[in-house]
Amino acid sequence: MDNVDSVLINKILLSYEDLGEKKIIKEIVKSVNVNKKLYMLYFKKRFIPICTLPRLRLILVSKQGFVSFCYNFFSFLHSKNIFLNISSKNIFSIAKFVIYHEIGHILDSNIDASRAEYSQLIKIFINKLVEYDIDIDIENLHKKSLPVDLEECVINLKKNLINRESIAWSIAHRLIDFEDKNEEFIFDNMREYALATYNFGNIKNIISENNIDVFLKYKRIA
Repeated sequence: MDNVDSVLINKILLSYEDLGEKKIIKEIVKSVNVNKKLYMLYFKKRFIPICTLPRLRLILVSKQGFVSFCYNFFSFLHSKNIFLNISSKNIFSIAKFVIYHEIGHILDSNIDASRAEYSQLIKIFINKLVEYDIDIDIENLHKKSLPVDLEECVINLKKNLINRESIAWSIAHRLIDFEDKNEEFIFDNMREYALATYNFGNIKNIISENNIDVFLKYKRIA
């Protein structure tokens, strides 16, 4: 990765290590007061983005995934000229809100329907790529003028993800007992950052994140 701020990463790592890494994540999950048993898998050496498997009530967390999230979040704040102190207290708050957000997905009663809709939208998207014979290997594909109905596919996919994320953050907000205004400030900015990542997604992101190149390879052969 180019232009990595090693000072920022080291500060995040030190604070996270002071908190006990896996230990603090485990304590947060255990402290959540919901009427469902929650499970967690923690990966110290593998890079796995923080995510959840709602049906299994399983939260996946990795050290690299959490540190990467923190790094991107602080970079997002810096882009807004907000310089939040990188302390154990603030890193703990970030960890807490990340976990509660994932629990929001577990408690979302519409999550299965939302994912089914997303799968259907992906199928439509792939069919449109084939129909218009779009070369997905073009470097600046996201800057090209695309057919209107293909653009609509991109917009609908983004809407689905943003709506799903928004629901999860809303559920998390209802569950959290904020300690102070600083925690509320961190939560609000985390929600803004998370939703912004989906809002600024483009056709290249959708193709890479859903391994659509593989689907296209076999669909065109068939």
